[in-house]
Amino acid sequence: MGFLLALFAFGQAGSALAQDRCDALRGFASGNAIILSTESVAGPGYKAPDSQTYDQLGAFCRVVARATPAPQSNILIEIWLPASDHWNGKLLGTGNGGFAGSVRYAALAGGVRRGYAVANTDMGTFPAGSLGAAGYDAGIGRPEAVRDWGSRATHEMALATRAVAKAYYDRDASRSYFAGCSTGGHQGLTEAQRYPEDYDAIIAGAPGHNRTHLHMAFTWFGQAGRMPGAHIPAATMTAWATAVNRSCVGKDGGAPGDAFLTQPLQCRFAPRDMLCKPGQVDGSCLTTQQAAVLDRIYGGVRNPRTGKLIYPAEMKGTEALLAYFFGDPELAKKPVAADLARWVFGGQYDAASFDFDKDVARMDAALGADVNANDPELTRFAARGGKLILYHGWSDLIVSPLDSIIYYTRIRTGQGAPSREQFSRLFMAPGVSHCAGGLGPDRFGQGVEFKSGDAEHDLLAALDTWVETGKAPDQIIATKVAGADNPFAPPVDGPVVATRPVCAYPKVARYDGKGDAKDAKSFTCVAAPRPVFEWPAPEYLQ
Repeated sequence: MGFLLALFAFGQAGSALAQDRCDALRGFASGNAIILSTESVAGPGYKAPDSQTYDQLGAFCRVVARATPAPQSNILIEIWLPASDHWNGKLLGTGNGGFAGSVRYAALAGGVRRGYAVANTDMGTFPAGSLGAAGYDAGIGRPEAVRDWGSRATHEMALATRAVAKAYYDRDASRSYFAGCSTGGHQGLTEAQRYPEDYDAIIAGAPGHNRTHLHMAFTWFGQAGRMPGAHIPAATMTAWATAVNRSCVGKDGGAPGDAFLTQPLQCRFAPRDMLCKPGQVDGSCLTTQQAAVLDRIYGGVRNPRTGKLIYPAEMKGTEALLAYFFGDPELAKKPVAADLARWVFGGQYDAASFDFDKDVARMDAALGADVNANDPELTRFAARGGKLILYHGWSDLIVSPLDSIIYYTRIRTGQGAPSREQFSRLFMAPGVSHCAGGLGPDRFGQGVEFKSGDAEHDLLAALDTWVETGKAPDQIIATKVAGADNPFAPPVDGPVVATRPVCAYPKVARYDGKGDAKDAKSFTCVAAPRPVFEWPAPEYLQ
């Protein structure tokens, strides 16, 4: 009994010490950042400011800081510091989505569960948000907010995290990693290109790094919705998706029973192959106008005068998301989303009038230097031992999967620096939508809010192993959880219904022809020809 009382007293003293250390951080300043508040959280559950309760956290110190690299900047940063006995000695920066405007608490909670001192930022765009008019207007008349969102906020977060963690733990972190998808992937590539000393290793998923041209693709979609006959009823889109799968599934390395494509570029089935016959009006075929709309989407964004490709094509296998865009019978009456165009042309700009010949250069000149991260020269990052993992779902309609293949192919290093294959990997995930979701196995630790696993099943664990041991991941086992098909829904827990390897590009998973098609053991990563597709013109890759 005496031993237990002593142990309890020790625990109480330890908790008090941790709270004292947390309280002592208030007012701490480093560089452009100052701590506004701290909160000592006992765990295991915590109701965050987003009104969500996160569990299995353990004790941590919540730090809220503000960074002002420019007088007009207002970058909010949160850093969650696990108790010393739960800290793995490493830092983890996490990415945001869309135009940010708020902190992602799910990422912070996921990082603490994994033992990291973890940080996230609103990217200086409060009160933006990922969707809606407020998000689209985040950069109108706010040039410093544009620069903060484009690169500075993530850099300031990295600097603040390192300084705050050292002050709290009284020692330097052994490693510093970054993980993010979509805008988070963009943040990761921006760090590797502009601030290569910030992180030892980076995971960049479905990166929106080719930012100005990516948003031109959104406008391209919107203008397609104004085309005559653009509305495609749900039954017709389902019929089109079924026809695509019937023609192509199982012939591109996947298994015959798959509901998704393994290598969409090998699917040659075209909208014209499902045109309605004269008098056919049952919705099981495509009208000439509907086929034209799909051709526009699958054909990529083009300069109408020169015919040059501005942004790469979208893939077959994205029909579930296409249904969101073109399933509204009132589509032609909807406004065309302007987002970044408003930052250049003003808040009342009608993107239906965007000129893909003349306005592209104007957008690039106004925003490219601040928000694009297209530079493939990663010599500094590679030379200091940096590691980069890119990943992308083949069924992503938000960011073209080809954009990641193009960037990975363009990555180059200077003389004497490591080759691309020594410091970077690209994983293309069949059937996976934007960051996660879709019909394919979509869980491989790419989001820190997902449950963690070992280096064979978890991308962050694989990255850590690569940094610590030098063993680069050549495949990662992805799992499919029942009910996790919707890319817009939060992660769900449930029984695993399938597993499959996701292979380091350009290898692909090949089915052995006899085993259980829902078991990763029935697939092998094999060499495959590099996919052939049209690249954007050089002037659109700057």
